[in-house]
Amino acid sequence: MSGRAIGDHSVLRRAFLSRRAFLGSAAALVVAGGAVRSARAIEVAALGARKIHVISDGGFVMPVSMLARDVAPEAVTTLLKAEGLPTDINTMVLNVTLIQDGEDWTIIDAGSGANFLPGSGKLATNLDYAGIPREAVKRVIFTHAHPDHLWGAIDDFDSDLFPNASYMISEAEWAFWTAPDVFSKLPEDRHFFAAGAQRILKAIGDKTVRIKPGQEVAPGILAIDTAGHTPGHLAFEVAGGGSSLVVLGDALTHRAISFQHPEWKSGSDQDADRGAATRRMLLDRLVADRLPFIGYHLPSPGLGRAEKAGAAYRLVTA
Repeated sequence: MSGRAIGDHSVLRRAFLSRRAFLGSAAALVVAGGAVRSARAIEVAALGARKIHVISDGGFVMPVSMLARDVAPEAVTTLLKAEGLPTDINTMVLNVTLIQDGEDWTIIDAGSGANFLPGSGKLATNLDYAGIPREAVKRVIFTHAHPDHLWGAIDDFDSDLFPNASYMISEAEWAFWTAPDVFSKLPEDRHFFAAGAQRILKAIGDKTVRIKPGQEVAPGILAIDTAGHTPGHLAFEVAGGGSSLVVLGDALTHRAISFQHPEWKSGSDQDADRGAATRRMLLDRLVADRLPFIGYHLPSPGLGRAEKAGAAYRLVTA
């Protein structure tokens, strides 16, 4: 971890200003679109003795313009109308996956914490409501280091939300976000993403293990290379009792566009071309192996399957 990047006041000031602009636009959208409701804990699957739950971190809304870059707005609007979806705002729910093995819990992604967008940061409250002790979480595995997946690892008092947990993140993701020159690799409105990532990763660094695609990171949990959204993005295949499901993170994020037009470049992908290739690869495998999945931003609780639909695909929600 570089102290120079964290201690550079000009960089942090730029990050603060970009965050203020980002939050300003998002807050206006929240007022326009209404609050996003938080769901509670939902058991979505049983893999042998292993149980899979989804719990909400809340949600937020973003501009439709971020759904696809280099695509005519009319094409996006037509698709959204055909699916009965709003054409002015895009609602982003936050589905956090919990894996229960007896008394032990593994969580994939830690939510947003208190400092991201209005409407998010509900994970801690919802865990308490569901009666899931934070002390029982033994392992936190990150798909990537964007704020709504990482920042919730630390509570409002800068302490570990899960005091008994170890952490896992891909080597490539760790290397990118902790690099001294990370700010130069991002547009200015994402500088606060980097400042926040460096702060959180520094706080949990001593308890964090760097992992690789193809690695079984814990019993029955296999890391899958899904880079593109971020340089080291991972999805995870969770197995038990002869069955599996895939926790997608942000590899597939929109109920219509990600499936009907995986080739469209997402405005939220850091490497848009690689993100599109990853979506196609992943969808082919999900269809061929008939694997259910949980999408972080897919309709709550995020559980679904993919089917072929001509040359494209469609989401079948549970």
